[in-house]
Amino acid sequence: MDWILYLAALFLVMFSQIKVQGAYARYRQVMTLRGYTGAQVARRILDDHGLQHVQVEPAPGGALSDHYDPKANVVRLSEDIYANSSIASVAVAAHECGHAIQHAENYGFIALRNSILPFAMVSSQLSWLVLILGLLFSSTGLFYTGILMLSCVAVFQLVTLPVELDASKRAMALVYEEGFVVQEERKDVKTMLSAAAFTYIASLISSVLQILRLLLIFNRNRD
Repeated sequence: MDWILYLAALFLVMFSQIKVQGAYARYRQVMTLRGYTGAQVARRILDDHGLQHVQVEPAPGGALSDHYDPKANVVRLSEDIYANSSIASVAVAAHECGHAIQHAENYGFIALRNSILPFAMVSSQLSWLVLILGLLFSSTGLFYTGILMLSCVAVFQLVTLPVELDASKRAMALVYEEGFVVQEERKDVKTMLSAAAFTYIASLISSVLQILRLLLIFNRNRD
């Protein structure tokens, strides 16, 4: 049973990555009819929401390194997203601006996610070491400490999910209302955003499956 859970978790993560990379590879080649680049989309959305102080810059990383940095007040877009007028460019740029708008509006889940973040970062780095030690030495205390740490990561993923889904929902509305795409292109934008959102759903489910798997292994070893 534990191997089934392991394979299911692995499959979900791999499938979600293939899905988002496939959508990106497809829609980065489909140019929008109105021809707005990712940089232009981001700049106009930010300006229209009173966020002129938020800068738009090319990100130093490669594909899908796009993000909003609330500390620096910068929307960073990967070079392809920044410079091109593809469906992927419009969708990703609008999504990252959605995060900037969330911060400006003090979106509730942002504060909750930030409060959990330090614990989630420590837990993600140390949880597996604690779990392995717990399994090796059959230590109930160490093992359940590791499970608690993994659960903290899962809770962080759970709280992150509505943040990402809301940013995508905002992006979907913005790209059409602002006139960046025509009616016929909305479905493609939605497909691109949905593929990206699925990675967060898959990561959460994968974490839950891993926790269940570890509990099965530990309880079986105690029998």
